[in-house]
Amino acid sequence: MFVDALRYPLADRTRLDGTAKCLAALLFSGVLLRFAARLWPDWALVAPLLLAVAPLLAFLGLLGGVLAGGGFPPLATTDTVRLAGRLLGVATVYLLPAAITVVAAGYVVASGTVPDALGGVTLATLATAALLVTVVCGYLFPAAAVVSVRDGLRAGLRRDALRGTASSTYFLAWVGATVLVVVAWSALAATATRSVAALLVLGWCAYAHVAAAALIAESVDRTGYW
Repeated sequence: MFVDALRYPLADRTRLDGTAKCLAALLFSGVLLRFAARLWPDWALVAPLLLAVAPLLAFLGLLGGVLAGGGFPPLATTDTVRLAGRLLGVATVYLLPAAITVVAAGYVVASGTVPDALGGVTLATLATAALLVTVVCGYLFPAAAVVSVRDGLRAGLRRDALRGTASSTYFLAWVGATVLVVVAWSALAATATRSVAALLVLGWCAYAHVAAAALIAESVDRTGYW
């Protein structure tokens, strides 16, 4: 399963083209976002931000096709938009609570509203709560995303979509996919200000996300009997 997933982005000409499209989408988005950052705080940054939405949706749609098991969908089609919308919707539902928890914990600690005598205990409690919520949401999200892109957003939000998450197959796939994605984003953050290095890392980022999507899709297929 792991070897097949690592081979998936480059397995044949069709998949190689799809991975290249993912790279192009990330590249266009990165250029537009960097241009918008240079315009800050001018309101003119709204234009490149809005333009960056299209390649980001294309990237999500391509990943949605891999998660659905049907391969990369054609660009600029209703299928790609539908897959992107479903993936974005389920990501909002599952990842927003984690983001809110982390932001809230950070705000409480940074604002200094907690007495010094309780500072250490409160910090540990908030950090533990934020970590647990983030891990749980991050663990359940990929399984829900696969069901969502295949059967619709409502299906991805039902409890039945999470049945296979109790299996060791899904757990190992989730660990592997998480490592791929975290390493990709860490490398991207470290090279964001270096043009050539960032371009190379974007290639790795596209490859890692496609491989992670293929790995998760395969694990959900294998746990479908749960």
